This record gives sequence, C-alpha cells and structure tokens, in this order.
Amino acid sequence: MRNFENYIFGFILAFCLCSCFHTSNVGKVLDQAEMYLTSAPDSAFVALDSLDRSLLNTKELQARHALLYSQALEKVGIEVYNDSIIHIALDYYSAVGDSENTQKARDCLERINENASMLAPSDTLKIQNARIIEERYMDKMTLIEKDNRIREIVILSLLALAILVAVIRYISKKLKSRPDEKAMAVIRQRLSVLDKVIASRISSDDKLYRSSEEEIDVLMADREEFLRSTKIVFEENHPKFIAYLQDKGLTDWEIGYCCLYTLGLKGKDIGEYIQKKRHYIISHEIRQKLGLDEHDTNISIYLRDLLLDQER
Repeated sequence: MRNFENYIFGFILAFCLCSCFHTSNVGKVLDQAEMYLTSAPDSAFVALDSLDRSLLNTKELQARHALLYSQALEKVGIEVYNDSIIHIALDYYSAVGDSENTQKARDCLERINENASMLAPSDTLKIQNARIIEERYMDKMTLIEKDNRIREIVILSLLALAILVAVIRYISKKLKSRPDEKAMAVIRQRLSVLDKVIASRISSDDKLYRSSEEEIDVLMADREEFLRSTKIVFEENHPKFIAYLQDKGLTDWEIGYCCLYTLGLKGKDIGEYIQKKRHYIISHEIRQKLGLDEHDTNISIYLRDLLLDQER
C-alpha cells in the first residue's frame, strides 16, 4: 500500500514538472517572437501562429500570446476588424495592473477599431479573410480550455485517489486496534459522504453534485447527533485529548462542542450552527471546567494547542 501511494504522488509530481518544463519552453518561443517583431515580423508571425496552443496553459501566457499575435498581424499587414483576440490580453493585463502591456493592448484595440471604421460593406474578401483568422484563433483557444479542463480533472482524480488511499491506510491501521461498533458506524458514514463529495468534484454530473450536497445536509441536519458523532470520531482518533476533557468534567455534549473548536470554527460560528443563543454561556462554562479565566487565551487556540500537546 505504501509503494502504491508513493507511485501516485510520484506521478503527480512528474506531471507537474512536465507542465513547468513546457511552460518554460513556450516562454522562450514568445521571447524570440517579440524580439523579431520589428526586424523579421513574418518570422515572428509564423512562430506565433504555428505555436501549439495547448502549451499556453496559464492566463498570463495566453494574454502575452494574444498581444504578440495582434501586433504581428499588424506588422505583416493583415487587418483585423474584431476585438476578440486583443481582448484576451487587454482583460488580463487590466486585471493584474500591468500598465505597460495594458497600454500596448489598448493601442492595438484602437487600430483595430480604426480598421473597422474604414471597412466598406463591399469589402467582402477582407471581411472573410479577417473572420477566418479570428475564428481559427478562437477555435484553438477553445481547445486550450478543454485540454486544461482535462488536465485539471486528471490531477484532481489522482489527488482524490491519493487521499482515498491515505484514508484507507489510516482507517486500516485504526481497525487493527479494534474500535467499537459505534465508532465504526460513524466513520463509515462520514467516509461514504467523503467519497460522494470527492466524486462530485471530479465529475461534471450535476445530479451527483446535488446528491453529495444532500448527503452533507443530512449529516449535519441533526445538530445534537452531529456533536455526538463528532465526539465519537475524535475519541477514536484522539483518545488522549478526549480523556483529558472527560477528566476535567466536561459532558459528552460539551466535548463535541470543543471538537468543533478544534476544527477551526469560532464561537460565533458554532453558536449559529447549534442555534443556541446561550453559546457564550456554554463557552464560559467550558472555560471554567478547563481552569481558564476570561483573561486567558482564546478557547479555540487553547483547544487546538491542547490537541497537539496530547498527540506528542
């Protein structure tokens, strides 16, 4: 199982390194094209037009390519009358606050608008040629988005598989200590919900997504039961932490309340979830049992530190 998990993480790492390598190479192609824009615009245009668009796997690369491509079209005398290409660059550079490239994109847009204003309806050949260039470019960009989506799905699938393997290993290890049936029932229920959530995030199936959301709603609908089950799961995974709280005289319900703090929730969040207006009083009572006065540390920080201390 350990070797299989290592293979999964190794494959993910290799996949990411390969993507970085391709990104580095396409950056060099764009650098060369930009350098030749003035001295050899035809060469620059050919390099930009023939570049494999699947290598433009970031918004930054796509914006830079769109700007250089628009400039190259102008340099080689190909008039464009539509702003669909240059807006890829203009929208990105405006959003990131790159004033220099934003101005370059605006200059291109201004010349495109001038071309369009001087275009006569009878210039059908010019219109047709310009449309072919624009549609060809946008079709390739659509393929990029599709390839990126596939890449994201592959990475998410591998990550989900690695997480699932890790969870299975962890649960298998815990099973060797023969946890009681109540704990196992809660663990199985939460693992079932986790599996559906992971599947819904990988899949584009809206029905599966809604089903996973409903599972989460059902799990958390009964607030009293959720606190109880959370305490059971924590008791199985962090027995020393739970035993410490029990020794301090906290009830099972109060321990479940503390477990929510260790998950990173704030007192206000917990109060809104359990729908009890007296959550400030509850926190005060818990602090008293733990020996904390009102001037001591935040209870959320205290409980998370306590959990870490008990695990050492």
